Amino acid sequence: MSATNANNNASDAQLPPLAALFLIKFDLKVGYTITWKRSVAGLDLDGAVEFKSLPSGLHSIKEDLVYFVHDRYVGLSAFINGPASEEERNAHLVAVGILVPLSRGRLGRSWLHAQKLRELAKQLVHDTTKTEPLEQYWVDNSADRNRIDEGVDSTPSSPIVSRPPPSVLRKNKTYASRNRGLSNITQFHPGHETLSVSHPALSIIKYIDTFGPLVFPLQRAALLRKRILFITTPPVRLSCEFVYDLSILSSIPSSVTGVLPPGSEPLHRLRSLFTVGVHDIPNLQDDAKKHEEAKDSNYFLDGGAWTPGWAACTTDEVLSIKANLYDIIVELPAQLESPAQEKRWPRIKTSTGKEIKATQRDMRRFRILHSELRKTQRHSMEVHRQDDHGGADSDDDSETDDDQVALLSRSRTESESSEDDIYADNLVEAPSWTALAYSGFMWWASAGERDSSAAEEADSDRALLGDLSDFMTASLRGSSDDAMAQTWYQGAGAPHTAIIAYFHRLTAEIFSTLGDLVDAADDEEGDDEEVEGEERSVVVHSEDTSRMGLDVWSETDKAFVKEVLAMYFGRRAEVHGASIECCGIKIC
Repeated sequence: MSATNANNNASDAQLPPLAALFLIKFDLKVGYTITWKRSVAGLDLDGAVEFKSLPSGLHSIKEDLVYFVHDRYVGLSAFINGPASEEERNAHLVAVGILVPLSRGRLGRSWLHAQKLRELAKQLVHDTTKTEPLEQYWVDNSADRNRIDEGVDSTPSSPIVSRPPPSVLRKNKTYASRNRGLSNITQFHPGHETLSVSHPALSIIKYIDTFGPLVFPLQRAALLRKRILFITTPPVRLSCEFVYDLSILSSIPSSVTGVLPPGSEPLHRLRSLFTVGVHDIPNLQDDAKKHEEAKDSNYFLDGGAWTPGWAACTTDEVLSIKANLYDIIVELPAQLESPAQEKRWPRIKTSTGKEIKATQRDMRRFRILHSELRKTQRHSMEVHRQDDHGGADSDDDSETDDDQVALLSRSRTESESSEDDIYADNLVEAPSWTALAYSGFMWWASAGERDSSAAEEADSDRALLGDLSDFMTASLRGSSDDAMAQTWYQGAGAPHTAIIAYFHRLTAEIFSTLGDLVDAADDEEGDDEEVEGEERSVVVHSEDTSRMGLDVWSETDKAFVKEVLAMYFGRRAEVHGASIECCGIKIC
């Protein structure tokens, strides 16, 4: 579909009402200033939005889209760097930005305004005094104060309630009534409509390709509601979209919210702060204090209005040295949007400097996901190629002619084992001695035949993923000819929804399994066996860990299970890893 058609679709959609519209200009004498603004009554913009809209380093690029959070609103600004005289350092730097209520989602559907903001910024970069188009846009899209205030009820301001005592939970198990079905999409409903060209979900394929097997440990960190900070270089649009992707992929699916006890509602999704900078340090410090208090009270506070954990990105590297402000730091490779000669992977580290890597099972699962995405892409491109040639076969076998093809389409010039070596060296935990011993023992015991447990694991991972090509075919059949003409990762038939559903199914497997274990432990324990208000640990065996899609040999996955049980269920865990037994005797 052409950009024009996509823009028409965006304009036809209901635009979110504007709480504010403003124009920011860089002045050599005073720096960034708000030269024009309109806002609902009571909303202060000065000293905030001009810094949030223009992160450090934007002067080095031509244009960008910047997402941020201000008070109870989400902001979006379109930045343009236009030519100017030498007296003005050869550049006119302007940004046109908006604020919309957070009640309309993580981004308040602000992306629907993105294309118009770009157009306004390109008009005003030459003369910031001609603000008539801004006046008209405000008149057309602003809402009165009552309408805005009624809609403001963002997730971060949801009340946090304390957890009832364990004995009360066991007597009243209404919280445990649950739907065991696998997750559909929560908080994300693109349907079969063509997504706006500015929709942040269009970056999900890029997100997966950028992180490789690291998408899984990053999702687990988000499920633990860690404070996750992406360090990036301009432009920041893609990093902001990665923040959105991580928040979407790590949401607790509705199919298992009934598994969790009352008081866990603030944990159901990860806060998205989007772009932050030096000016946000005081707010991040306040949040850090609340985070420490939450840990001391088992992550649940009485009353208040706060949700633990967040994801954000920044171009200010000074934030990376303030380790108390974050839990996980993600160092993104520079120029993500430019194809590189050699694949560069992000680095994920804790605030103490420990590097986080994918497990061996993460690597195996990613191979399956990567293979399915490539198969789906080839299927899509075949359909598009036949459509472009009137159904005739194409003699060109190249999959890289279109410069918009996702990076996943790059051809493999190396063997499968060579690619695995790249993953293993840079991204993946080395196999433990016990795992290696087990592999050797199973090979010897089975006379070299395939390990049945490994086969079951692979079958389980494939079943959770499903067949994306089936989804693709169904979507393409229900799409218009224009939609079919879009590139693979921008069309209505692109598997964005299926990918989100896949990650939600992974999450559902974890929480449904742990919910069953908690219920079983409560049933065995009984009210009379409670000793001084304490409960016995929930025992998690290796087969339970495997069923959750985790690596039974990984110490980091064992620690993850313990933390999930403590955070979401308020229970101590006794996690048993895999071991080698011969004739009933445990070898290791």
